[in-house]
Amino acid sequence: MTTASNQDIPRTVAASQGWRWVVEGFRLYRKSALLLSAAFGALFGVVMALNLIPGVGGTLSELASPLLVAGFMAAYRALDRGQDLELPHFLAGVKTPFLTGPALPLMAMGAVQLLGTLGIGQIMQNMGFDPAAIMAAAQNPKTSPAELQALMNQSLPAVLTGLLLFTPIIMATWYAPALILFGGARLGTALGVSLKAVIKNWAALSVNGLVLGVMLFFAALVPMLLGLLVAMPILFGSLYASYQAIFAVWADETDATQETDKLA
Repeated sequence: MTTASNQDIPRTVAASQGWRWVVEGFRLYRKSALLLSAAFGALFGVVMALNLIPGVGGTLSELASPLLVAGFMAAYRALDRGQDLELPHFLAGVKTPFLTGPALPLMAMGAVQLLGTLGIGQIMQNMGFDPAAIMAAAQNPKTSPAELQALMNQSLPAVLTGLLLFTPIIMATWYAPALILFGGARLGTALGVSLKAVIKNWAALSVNGLVLGVMLFFAALVPMLLGLLVAMPILFGSLYASYQAIFAVWADETDATQETDKLA
């Protein structure tokens, strides 16, 4: 058991914690591996199905994505507390009452992600980034390597700008679902606190991201993407573990965890 520190929340942890979070995520995943993998497959399938709805599919899938993350955070908290995993845990993001529960701020977070993505995409297009043209050139056997390289070089400034602009969005939304679900934070507070937490723990999160990136790379090589049914739940478990380390405490007592979850 790790006791709480005297640091302000979000606390800063050592870079080595990034590896430990993956280990903890895997440990929790093993407690109910089949159910977690099945739940991810089903819920991810729902999000992808929403994406196929003409006109509004992309918007609906973006709004639903934070609900999926919140569901897995609730599931891992239940496992961490020794509870049996049940379907309602995965639906924690839409629990009643709907108007005063976490669903609206979580969906609003999805809207922030969507608007940010659309805005950044427009900026990249204005800078000359045309992914359709690059794909067409790459698939055209008549395109010379020099021509393809010229297209890539032309797109590079736009791609780098997009990455630079999108990074703060990722940072601000990384812990926001858990902060909304567990801490009852308002959307603006959750985004700001998440951004602060990522900045304070950039070293640990860099290690964590590197390990998870390697894991996802090899998982994607498994036929029919079946490896992702294991890798993605472990990623969510690692996210939960990092939330606990930064915002709560590793504790056996439920009351201690609940107390440190509350945001000032």
